Amino acid sequence: MIHCPHLHHDNSCEVAGQMAGCKVRTTPSACNACQANENPRAINVVTIGMALVNKKRRKQDSRELESLLRNYLPERVEPETIKIDRFRPGPGNELKRMLAWFAKPNESCNCETRVDTMNDWGAQGCRRNIDTIVDWLLEEAQLRGLPHGRFTAAIARGLVNTAIRKYEQKFPEGPSEPDDEAE
Repeated sequence: MIHCPHLHHDNSCEVAGQMAGCKVRTTPSACNACQANENPRAINVVTIGMALVNKKRRKQDSRELESLLRNYLPERVEPETIKIDRFRPGPGNELKRMLAWFAKPNESCNCETRVDTMNDWGAQGCRRNIDTIVDWLLEEAQLRGLPHGRFTAAIARGLVNTAIRKYEQKFPEGPSEPDDEAE
C-alpha cells in the first residue's frame, strides 16, 4: 500500500477532493502515477485530472480546473491538420502508418519522399522494388541507432508486404483518381 498523508482509509484523495469539492476516490495506479510525478502527493497533473473527472461527472463547471491543468501540462506543438488534397493512398502511406508508433519522420530523413515514391509505384511496383524499400528501412534504422541486421531485414520485408496487402484490401481496384471537373 502506498504511504501518502493525503490518502484516507476509504481510498479517497484529499488533494483531489479539495479541488473537486467532494470525496474523490482513487486507484492504486493513480496513486502510483501521483507518487512518480515531479510534484508528488500534491497538486499535479494526476490529482487535477481526478478532480476534473469528478466535476464533469457531477455536471459542474470545470473551466477553472481545465485552466489549471493546461498550466501543468508540458508545452505541446499542435499537430498539423492533414488536408485531404495532400493525402494520396498507397503502400507508402500504409507502411508509414504502421511504423508511426515508434518511428517519426524527422528533418534529416527521406521518409516523406520514400512514402511518395512507394505510393507512385503502387502495389506491383513496391513488390518489384521490395529490396530497395527494405534497404531504405535498414538505412533509416541504422541512422536512428536501431537494430539493422539480417533479422531486422526479414521483419522489414514482412512489414512492407503487410503494407502492400493492407493497401490492396482498402483499394482493390487501386485508388480513385481525383475528378478533374469537380472543383
